Amino acid sequence: MQEGLEILERVASAGGKILRAEGDRAGASVGVLTLTFDVGRVVIAPAEDGLAIAGVDSREGLPDVLGSLDEEEPWWRLLGQPLTAAWPGGVEEGVGASGLGKLMVVKLRFREETENPRVVRLEATGSAIRVSLEDV
Repeated sequence: MQEGLEILERVASAGGKILRAEGDRAGASVGVLTLTFDVGRVVIAPAEDGLAIAGVDSREGLPDVLGSLDEEEPWWRLLGQPLTAAWPGGVEEGVGASGLGKLMVVKLRFREETENPRVVRLEATGSAIRVSLEDV
């Protein structure tokens, strides 16, 4: 699971701007989430042990059933914004930390802390991913 987090951290290090969000269904929970950045694509899916995160080289490597989430909450607020940080959720409370081998929650920060950041929480909930915008 640490490898998946490293993919998101590389996007953040490169200052990758989010161009598109896609999922297998609309709403606050999706089964598969694909985030397209100007530096690459990331597919996030629920797995038995948390969130599975993988980089995809081409559009052909994406699942066929994806629809646009660009106008859904919170993605419409974030399009064109750079990913500036990614970390496992729960480390603040000492639960769900990546050291436990499971990545149940991932937090993505768009824009720098001094530039009115937005933090998106991705949480594995069985066969779905719950997407929410956190208060900063």
